[in-house]
Amino acid sequence: MKIFRRAGVFGFVSCFVFAGLTPVAAHAGIAEQACPDTVVLAARGSDQNEEYGEYFGPQRYSEHAELSNGYEGPNFTALFHQVEQRHPGTMDSVYVLALDDEAYPASMDLPPLAEEGEDLELIEVVQRAVGIVQQYPIGELLHSVAFGFVDSLRAGMSNAPKVVEDYEASTGCKPSYVVAGYSQGALVTTSVEKYLADSGRLEGALTIGNPLHKYPWVMERAALAEGKRVDYCLDGDFVCDFSLEAASNALSTKAELHASYFLDEPTAQDIQVIDAVAELLSGAD
Repeated sequence: MKIFRRAGVFGFVSCFVFAGLTPVAAHAGIAEQACPDTVVLAARGSDQNEEYGEYFGPQRYSEHAELSNGYEGPNFTALFHQVEQRHPGTMDSVYVLALDDEAYPASMDLPPLAEEGEDLELIEVVQRAVGIVQQYPIGELLHSVAFGFVDSLRAGMSNAPKVVEDYEASTGCKPSYVVAGYSQGALVTTSVEKYLADSGRLEGALTIGNPLHKYPWVMERAALAEGKRVDYCLDGDFVCDFSLEAASNALSTKAELHASYFLDEPTAQDIQVIDAVAELLSGAD
C-alpha cells in the first residue's frame, strides 16, 4: 500500500519550476513593472511550506509576467504553468500574489505517519497511528492540530485584505482580482471574496480541493456571474468528498489523491479546468 511521498511532486512540477526560477527577489523592482490587469490572490494548502519541501521559489508564468513570491504552493504552480502552456499569453498580464508564511502559515501540525519514501501496509499504518497516540496524549494532539489549523486560518483571513492593500500602496496598481485557494487556502480566499467584491475589485474565484465544495453556504461568498467561479473537487478527495470510502483511502495513502491536483499528466477533467481557468483569467482583464 503506497504512502504519498512529498518528494514525488518534484518530478512533474520541476519541468515548469526550474524555467521560472531566478535569483531575483520576488518583489524586486515591482514598482518599475507595468501594472498587471489581473492579480491572482493565492493561498496554498496545509503544510505546503519550505520545511516539507513544497516551496519552489519565485515563478514567472510567462515571459512578460512579474515574478510571484513562490508561496502559491505546488498545485497552483503546476496549474498556472499549464494554463500558459495550453493558452499562450494568458498569464502575460497576470500577477500571482501569494500569501507568504508570515501572512498565512498554512499549518496543520499533524504528526506524519510515514517517513520520506516509505511504503506502508495497512497494518503498519494502524500501528504507526497507535504509536503517535501513545507518544502524544490524545488531548494534546487534538489541541495542537485544532489550534494550529485555527490559528493559521485566522491569520490568513485577517491578513489577506492587508496583503492586497499593501500591494496596491507599494505599486500604485489598481488591478482586478481573482482569488485562488487550495484546501485550507480555499477557506482563506473565500473569506476575502466579499471584501474585494464590495470595492468592485473581484473578478472571479478559483478553488481546488475545497472543503466547502458541497457546503458553499457555510461561509458568505460574493455573487459572481456564470463562468466566474471555478470549484474543482476530484471524486474521492476526502477533503470535499465526505464518503467513508474517500476517508479510508485518504488514511491508507496519506491523502495522495488530495495532494495530486495538476501534479501528474493532465486528465481530460484537468484539461477542462485548465481551460476554464484560462477563460476566467482572460476575461478578467
